[in-house]
Amino acid sequence: MRFPVLWDSFSGCVLPPISIFYFLVLSSVEATNRYYGTYLSYGSGDTIIQTFHANSGPSGAGRKWHVECLDGEAAIGIQDWVNDFQKIEVLWCKFMFPYKPPTNGLYPFYPNCHIRNYTQQFFCFSPANVLLTINTFIAGFWDNELQFFVGRRGLDDTNIYKCCRAPEGYYIDYTSCYYMPTHDQYWEYYDSVQHIITYCASGYVMTGISKKTNPYDLEWHIEWMQCCRVGFAGGTRFATAKIAPETPRVTRSGEDQERDFDKAIQRADTKITEGLGRTANKLDNNLFGYLPAGLGNSSSKFTY
Repeated sequence: MRFPVLWDSFSGCVLPPISIFYFLVLSSVEATNRYYGTYLSYGSGDTIIQTFHANSGPSGAGRKWHVECLDGEAAIGIQDWVNDFQKIEVLWCKFMFPYKPPTNGLYPFYPNCHIRNYTQQFFCFSPANVLLTINTFIAGFWDNELQFFVGRRGLDDTNIYKCCRAPEGYYIDYTSCYYMPTHDQYWEYYDSVQHIITYCASGYVMTGISKKTNPYDLEWHIEWMQCCRVGFAGGTRFATAKIAPETPRVTRSGEDQERDFDKAIQRADTKITEGLGRTANKLDNNLFGYLPAGLGNSSSKFTY
């Protein structure tokens, strides 16, 4: 078997086949697309969830799904590699709610969620149940088979996704919503192995998703996703962390304190004479306001 060779123009030599392999591997997104492993979180506030082998499991609105955004995150994009969006390969989640009180890893991350099926129900919001579905966004996807296929009629009719209520103080600006299609006008799909092309703009989250029949192959494909802006109207917020200024400490000698004490006695002679018959608390108010802090109380200083 003959292997292709690659000429290195810098060193002027032929690279061995193993070097060609590493060159091809490193040029792809192996950090994101993995055979094993589902969650990959970045310090930028982004989490990439790979759906492969993340099927089945809990499907109730109050249980953690295998493909579900983490605390404070919302879904903002999806990816398909080579299947013309007849399946979901990757879910992109982004940290969107910095003022949400954290759950410290405890579930549920969002207490008010409901389930929709994007075979017929394209939006998190439903006019039939406004109180339950207002200000909700997509937080997770569920499928009963490991490939997350959506295109097979009869087999892929159950494509459920989870919608959750935005935290206190946040809302969904429905006047800003727009649709992100999965294909161009010639029905060329935006699938890609190395890039996530279908995602919401900065500050926007996924609030809907649909699948429709392609007029050429007459099969189901994911058609578009709806993106809406997240707004903040106030509410429970954490105070900005501040470092308390250190109180300056002044070291004074015993002689300095005695001189201060004598001066205070001289200034207060008149008040002491007038207040001989008053209580110790009254003396405290009239006299010891002049004394440095920590010099005791009236009962211990005026026993002479």
